Amino acid sequence: MRLTKTSRVAASVLPACGVGLGGVYLAIRVFPSYSWALFVGTPFLVSFVAALLHGWTGPTTWRAAYGIALLSILLLGALIVCFALDGLICVLMALPMAVLVAFPGSAVGYLVGKRLGRGTACAAAVLVMGAVPGLVAFESHRPATPRLHEVTTRVEVRAPIQSVWDEVIAFDKIDEPPKGWFRLGIAYPVEARIEGDGPGALRYCVFSTGAFLERITRWEAPVALEFDVISNPPPLQELSPWGRIEAPHAAGAFSAERGVFRLCEANGETVLEGTTWYRQNMSPGLYWRNISDLVIHAIHRRVLEQIKKRAEEKYGRHEQ
Repeated sequence: MRLTKTSRVAASVLPACGVGLGGVYLAIRVFPSYSWALFVGTPFLVSFVAALLHGWTGPTTWRAAYGIALLSILLLGALIVCFALDGLICVLMALPMAVLVAFPGSAVGYLVGKRLGRGTACAAAVLVMGAVPGLVAFESHRPATPRLHEVTTRVEVRAPIQSVWDEVIAFDKIDEPPKGWFRLGIAYPVEARIEGDGPGALRYCVFSTGAFLERITRWEAPVALEFDVISNPPPLQELSPWGRIEAPHAAGAFSAERGVFRLCEANGETVLEGTTWYRQNMSPGLYWRNISDLVIHAIHRRVLEQIKKRAEEKYGRHEQ
């Protein structure tokens, strides 16, 4: 019986999404591992199965197979959110990589279906489907040690260094509404307060999801304030139709370890620099590191711009 176009799409996409959903469940709930198996292996598997099935149900081209693979990836993302396996933010951040991985996945599925007999192709499909759960289990028992990364952001402030230093130690609530990443649920800074002064003082950098507790390790007024991070709040609040969900990656995927503010005065103005050292426990590391760096730069800018604004306002009033 010849299938209609809609039936062919359903016969290709739905089984692929079912297989992918199983892989995601294993990687998130059974063997919590936000790594290669989840972000590369699963999109490859879904794309492979979708392209293979599309070739089996009728004549196809690689371009059509890739389109079916992309449709499967998008539907899988929607199902992940609908079944509360993860939130919309994580799905959106992982989507560019999944779209990229769908390219080789669909190509292999298309070629296997076209060049090999159905029996051999079935064996290849079973092999690929078995490889992903195996990789998930392997990665969960052989976790990699996250590397320490550094991000630095700087601004120029039209105020003397002492005025800027006073705002660095603790700053008032930021009135600027959250923008960009932060409107999606990524944690953003709200205010900072400090208890005591000098090394050993405790600084609370309050974010939308909680507070970073920081112990001052270097107090060199007015040129440097350095601290160790004792505790981290959740890095984000996932968006989900089910309200608040507890995604495993929200607890241990990102951890800030220390930070420093450096100030340098020249010609009556101050160069203010903020640096954060952090670890992120998600793979592929290069992909997630680039996203983490962008988010941290945005966090830095929000804090530094608040310090700049307040210091310039106070200095302006003093000059008057």
